[in-house]
Amino acid sequence: MADAPIGGRGYTVEHLFSEHRFGLDYYQREYTWSREDVKSLLNDLVRRFHASWKPTDGRRETAKYAPYFLGPIVYFEDESVTYLVDGQQRVTTLHLLLIYIRSLLKDQEAYDDISELEKLISKVKHGQRTFSIDIPERAELLASLFKGKPYVLPPSPTPSVRNLYARVTDLEEDFPVDLRDDALLHFLDWLLNRVCLVGIRALSRDHGWEIFETMNDRGARLSPIDLLKSFLLARSEHGQPALNRKWRDMLTMLSSHQFRTPSDFIKTLLVAKYANLDDDNDRNAIETAAHEWVRKNAQAMGLATADDFHSFVEETVCGLARAYNTLVAATEARDDTLEHVYYNSVNRMSTQLILILAAIEPWDDLSIVKQKARAIASFLDLLYVRKLVNGNVAQADDLADELYLLVPQVRKCSDLPALITFLSGEIGQLTDDFTGMTTFGLRPDNRSQVRYILGRITAFIETECRRPNRVEEYLDSKRPHEIEHIWANKFERYQHEVKTQALFNSTRNRLGALLLLPKSDNASYQADAYVEKVKYYYGQNLLAASLSENAYRKNPDFSKFRKRFPVGKLFHPYVDDFNKRAVDERQKIYQGLCEILWDPARLGFDVPKVNRPEQRVARRSRARYDVSIADLVATGSLKSLEQLKGEYKGQTYSAVVQADGRIKVESGELFNAPSPAAMFLMNRQACNGWAFWKIMRGGRRVTLKSVRDEALRAGILEQDQLSM
Repeated sequence: MADAPIGGRGYTVEHLFSEHRFGLDYYQREYTWSREDVKSLLNDLVRRFHASWKPTDGRRETAKYAPYFLGPIVYFEDESVTYLVDGQQRVTTLHLLLIYIRSLLKDQEAYDDISELEKLISKVKHGQRTFSIDIPERAELLASLFKGKPYVLPPSPTPSVRNLYARVTDLEEDFPVDLRDDALLHFLDWLLNRVCLVGIRALSRDHGWEIFETMNDRGARLSPIDLLKSFLLARSEHGQPALNRKWRDMLTMLSSHQFRTPSDFIKTLLVAKYANLDDDNDRNAIETAAHEWVRKNAQAMGLATADDFHSFVEETVCGLARAYNTLVAATEARDDTLEHVYYNSVNRMSTQLILILAAIEPWDDLSIVKQKARAIASFLDLLYVRKLVNGNVAQADDLADELYLLVPQVRKCSDLPALITFLSGEIGQLTDDFTGMTTFGLRPDNRSQVRYILGRITAFIETECRRPNRVEEYLDSKRPHEIEHIWANKFERYQHEVKTQALFNSTRNRLGALLLLPKSDNASYQADAYVEKVKYYYGQNLLAASLSENAYRKNPDFSKFRKRFPVGKLFHPYVDDFNKRAVDERQKIYQGLCEILWDPARLGFDVPKVNRPEQRVARRSRARYDVSIADLVATGSLKSLEQLKGEYKGQTYSAVVQADGRIKVESGELFNAPSPAAMFLMNRQACNGWAFWKIMRGGRRVTLKSVRDEALRAGILEQDQLSM
């Protein structure tokens, strides 16, 4: 029997890049994936990895982890080059991810793994390096990334090069902090050997295009949302034609958004209104197959009679779809009535719409929808920023488990006043406030978060002084604004004040020593002495200009601002020098601005006076089998105020374990995990803090990893005991 003319085989990521050198044919589209596309792929990979990973696993154990299927690719071969007809976006993104992981491995000094990974990223022949995705216009960018050197976009870059550059920048911010430590090598092993694609080999370019069209245009199967519609309408028993029209109108309305689909709405609705959020499997089942979840849980949803099903489609689904449509639009562009929804979207708080939809009823008019959404979104923004400046979260999605705990209670809020009362009570119980800002600043893993706070307080001063509101410009990562260090990266200039390189780095990166400036200006004078810089600052936004004495002359709006708010009296110019005391003074100004901007009363909350509880650690999802310092403290494996020591290249670093499970380094910064603390001290993007930090046990120093692993082996850290 003859072989089939069309070949297909499974590839691991390692096989894909070791066996092929990819090119781009003339008819193929540019690399167009957005930040959301890349983040979605990254989140899927991370979620699947964490479902299998245990901190006590050896690297060989990753061979038993659950595999992940990335879908099919279609290609044809011409001599030694493989041309992708379908799958360019995924393969290009995987290649960028491998390059970025290599840079993290360099920080971890995992040289053997770097050597193996480089074989997949590129090949060297006759002294010439050729990348696995061999496209001439991208070569310079990829070479810069590979060498770890800065890259400057050419004056008129192609769309692919511009987009690739943006996605590389995004990866630096979006790659999870908890994969930059001892999990990194395990994740790499799993990515290379357990993430799979199916390659369909065509005979030629034209044949490949035929296969692509066949896969995408013919025999389309019913989607999960089509299957859900069929199930619901079939049980409505009457009025199906009218219901079908309303369903189609709902799909048309929700399909207009770039990053949210009708399927996203259905999943959000089910989690917000019906899911049992004490059960991680319930939420995962909705994410995997929402239509099947509804079939199994119809009775629990109150769907028993034909009238129940009819009402669910007509009122609940179609009614809440209109509210959801308004909310999604507010995530995409700032609406003055829903600005905090936009701010949470900027911070990539992907679960905010679940909590908002939990509060909205199908019969709420648009005004009530917006008021409820504004209350919840501003609460979440306040919650996030307070926890951020205290070192209790890294990214907004770290709040997901706390948010899920709130959903059942928000469902019970009968109206807007009840919702405001509930949220006000939650704010009153918060243990985090802005006093934690004393040492808050820029770290290797929080650039986007620092830019957010700088953008908000900069825009606040300007709007209060009757200048245009440029907050969208400041917060848009695509716009040319960057974080400016007032102190140049010149230790010798400030050594007489800060004594050590570590204290210099800490002070230079404090929030009070930072500004937000246009990229071109930031690049032109960032190394200048302060006395020269301050001349330029005067021509920038008011937060920067306030360093100059000229800002205090003939500026009535700024004068009124300083009189109107208590923090105003702290403003004064710095003419000839900006020393450590100046950094501390500006830190207090920034703290005061945050207290105004995120004042609960200003946001519409009436916070009751209550005795705040001791610092509490939020429950983490048991979908992930990880361990925190807080877990070790809670179970007695570590004690409050125990001393940590770490050594690197002859230098010793110290830290102290806090009662709430955070780690406090000598310069005062607080971290909720050992690796970010080590990354901060060594100014690295990745570090295995569990191996870096050591503690005294039985007269000798042992690693935090050994303390953690022993607790796991002894059963002290059983899953139902961890941080609940």
